[in-house]
Amino acid sequence: MFQKNKYSRVLRTNFLEKYRSEGFDFYHSTLKSSLFTFIGNFVLIFLSLNAIFGFLYYLQPNSIAGVAQHNFLDCFFFSVQTMGTIGYGAYTPQTIYAHILVTIEVMIGLVGIGTFAALTFARISLPSGRLKFSEQCVINLDDGEPKLMFRVVHLRNNMIMNAKISLQVLMPTTNSHGQIEINLIDLPLEKDFYHVMTASWVVKHQITKDSPIFHKTQEDFIAENACLIATITGIDGTISQNVNHVYSYLPQDILWDMRFKSVIQLDEQQGAHVIDLNLVNDLEESFTKQPVLKKIFSGLIKK
Repeated sequence: MFQKNKYSRVLRTNFLEKYRSEGFDFYHSTLKSSLFTFIGNFVLIFLSLNAIFGFLYYLQPNSIAGVAQHNFLDCFFFSVQTMGTIGYGAYTPQTIYAHILVTIEVMIGLVGIGTFAALTFARISLPSGRLKFSEQCVINLDDGEPKLMFRVVHLRNNMIMNAKISLQVLMPTTNSHGQIEINLIDLPLEKDFYHVMTASWVVKHQITKDSPIFHKTQEDFIAENACLIATITGIDGTISQNVNHVYSYLPQDILWDMRFKSVIQLDEQQGAHVIDLNLVNDLEESFTKQPVLKKIFSGLIKK
C-alpha cells in the first residue's frame, strides 16, 4: 500500500524529519493533541455514531415504542440514551431489528465511552512541571567574563526536586566519509544541578577558549544551521513523578550585550522580597557600554 511521506519539525529548529506513516497511533496522538482537539474529536465521534444509529433506527418505522411520530430526531435521541445506557423508560425497542441495533450500539458505547474516559484520565494524570524558558539567550560580561545565559522559571506553586539542566549545540557536520551527521556538542554550565528548584534560575555558560562557541558569531550560527538545545529534568515535589522540558534557541534568539532584568524586587508593602516571574523575558542593556563581546566571538580579542 502506498504510504505518503510526512514531515515534522525537530523541536524549534531548522531541521525536518521525513518519514512514512506506519499506521495511526491513536493513543499517543490523542495524548499529544491539544485539549480543544481532544474534546472536539470526542464530540464529533459521539454525535456521528448516534447519527448513524439514529438513521438505522429510522429505516424501520415503529421500531421504537413510545414515539408519538416516527422521525429522525426521536430516533437520534433514542440512540443517545442507548449509547449512554441512560434508559429513561419513555422510548424502548419493540422489534427484533431494533433489539439487534441496541445490542450492537451498547457494545460500541461501552467500549467507546470507556476508552475516552481512560484517555481523559491519562491526559489529566500526565505530570507537567509548568517550566518556562526565556525566549532569548543573552551574551554579556558577567563578573568580568563573557557568558551565554538564559533563564528558566517554575510557574507552579511547588518545588522541583533534583533539577538538572543541560545545554547543547546542535548542528549538521560532514564526517570523513562525506556523510552528513547531526552533531550535539555539550556546553558546560557553571551550575547544572539544584536539589530544590522553586522560582527562577539563570543558567550560565562561560565562554572560554575551550568553549565550542568561542569565535562564533551570529552569522556563523546561521551559516552552520546551528541552534542551542536546553533540557531540564527533575522530580515534581508534590506527586513525586519525573517532569521534563526541552527548549531550543535559534541564532536570531541570541542577543549580544544584553542582560536579564532582575526578577527579585523588595516590596515594602509586603515587607519581603518578591520574585516576579512575569519578568522572565524582560531584558536591558548590559552594564558594559562597548560591544566587546562581538569582538571576542570574532576573534579580534584573544584571551
